Amino acid sequence: MTQMDELLRKWRLPSIPTLALYAATLVAEVPVIFTRMLLTFAALAVFLLIEGKSPLGAESLVELALIPTGWSIFALVTPRGGGWWWLNNMGGRDPSEREQAAYQDALQLLQANADVPLRLPSLWFVVDEPQPDAAVCGDTLMLSRGLLENEYLSAVLAHELGHLATSDGKLTAAINRLIINPLPKTREKKQREGNLIVLGGSRLLLTVTLFGATLWLARFVVRFARGGLGLRFLAPTWGSYWREREYIADQYAASLGQADGLADFLEVHALMHDHPVPFIWLTEHTHPPTELRIDKLRKTSHVQVHQVPPPYPSGQHVHGPDLAA
Repeated sequence: MTQMDELLRKWRLPSIPTLALYAATLVAEVPVIFTRMLLTFAALAVFLLIEGKSPLGAESLVELALIPTGWSIFALVTPRGGGWWWLNNMGGRDPSEREQAAYQDALQLLQANADVPLRLPSLWFVVDEPQPDAAVCGDTLMLSRGLLENEYLSAVLAHELGHLATSDGKLTAAINRLIINPLPKTREKKQREGNLIVLGGSRLLLTVTLFGATLWLARFVVRFARGGLGLRFLAPTWGSYWREREYIADQYAASLGQADGLADFLEVHALMHDHPVPFIWLTEHTHPPTELRIDKLRKTSHVQVHQVPPPYPSGQHVHGPDLAA
């Protein structure tokens, strides 16, 4: 391991190839950044005109459009700063006492199988969903209520700690910050909007006017300025990258003695949701086939069992099955 590789590992920075992929994504985002600057200039110019000032003064504030990009790059240096937003955007909450007890019990079990202290999240929260689910963003961990009540909590937690132990959390935060997400919508508001689209579909065909075209163009520009162009261009590469990272996080969980537990969890809760993904290597699909993940975990568990040294002194023979067979 080179000195650079050791530095990247210590600070959980992405590897050189990963940084190159992120840099390529930023380059592809240049049209988005330019559009943001134009919209920022236009908005500030209108504001200055309303105030009775010269709109040319907006030029000095155009750099405000670079804040999302700078915020994304900052995530690669430190994952802190986005946990509170992610918690609220997900509708998360603080864990209850019994949820904290379940979390601590799972951590103690994992720490007992770890050679070094586990790298823990700076913040973790609960989402009130009955399905077992977990995710990492930056240095923050999300656990669903269903997972905290699930017998496989330790196994899934070990997998997520595998993401935290590497640069995955930082990179996830950096990518998410490239896109400007609006405030989350409630289910009721989404339903109302869905109904309006259905009821107004035929009427829309009758109102294709210059005003309607202008409104459509304005909405398109705003959506474009939200970001994500680079991610769309490099979607197959990012998909391949994240599928490999899932395997690595699985192996981290296996190193904490959770190979069989995680494989059992995937069989019970994930395998049923798999579906064919044609030309998966050309897609942004972030998870490899569940059956292949289970297969790797079972093989890892098999190797670990057969590598356990016999608990008997040298020369002492005990009749029984040969574990090395």
